[in-house]
Amino acid sequence: MRVFIDTNLWVYRLDRRDPDKALRVQTWLAEIVNDNDVVISTQVLIELRSVVTRKLKPPLPDDQIIAMLEALSAFDVVTTDANLVLDAHVLAQRHHLQWFDALIAEAALRSRCAVLFSEDFSHGSSLEGLQVINPLAA
Repeated sequence: MRVFIDTNLWVYRLDRRDPDKALRVQTWLAEIVNDNDVVISTQVLIELRSVVTRKLKPPLPDDQIIAMLEALSAFDVVTTDANLVLDAHVLAQRHHLQWFDALIAEAALRSRCAVLFSEDFSHGSSLEGLQVINPLAA
């Protein structure tokens, strides 16, 4: 199955401020990656790089950032082009989504993912056939 994994879940795997959550997400990600075709977008790479250099305490060192970005680049990466931006605008208006959430959802839809894993959408909802699951929801 093709699945899209949003930025926040990759961040939790690296965030040392909550080791229990990091371990839980790390275990979950390992299962998802082994059993599915994982998709991300250029937006995920950009956001993740920003978070690990500015918001994580301590920030990741450069060699780990490069290794992380290279590892994630091995997945199917949907590029953010003008058409994706235009279609995301329509999606945002139709479903009353925040702008960056609409870009993520549109990338998942374009890549024909069955599931979008994210904490930023309503757990269990559906966006134009795309199932939204928050793996951290009880």
